[in-house]
Amino acid sequence: MTSGEAGSNPYESMSAAAKAEAMLESMVYIGIDFEGAVEELTGAVSSYVRSGLTDYSDRTTENLSAVVQNGIALASNVEGANTSILDADYESAEEVREGLEALDIPINF
Repeated sequence: MTSGEAGSNPYESMSAAAKAEAMLESMVYIGIDFEGAVEELTGAVSSYVRSGLTDYSDRTTENLSAVVQNGIALASNVEGANTSILDADYESAEEVREGLEALDIPINF
């Protein structure tokens, strides 16, 4: 879209929603992979390091959870915006049809 244009492409919006959902799925797997890596490290480090590793793991897991929650919100917002775009397009098309019918001018669509 260039400057001065109005509107949106619902197909691009659908693609963005799919990308947001794919990103969210990747984030979930990152959290699972991280937990697995920490479990492996916990068995390999000394007891002096283990408590620090546990704290680090807890903080990082909380941060990953926040990122996943933001990803869920992003995917939901993009899908909601796409629905709004499609609804607005449909309403506009209906108004144009009604206006043409009121003019009683035969136009082939």
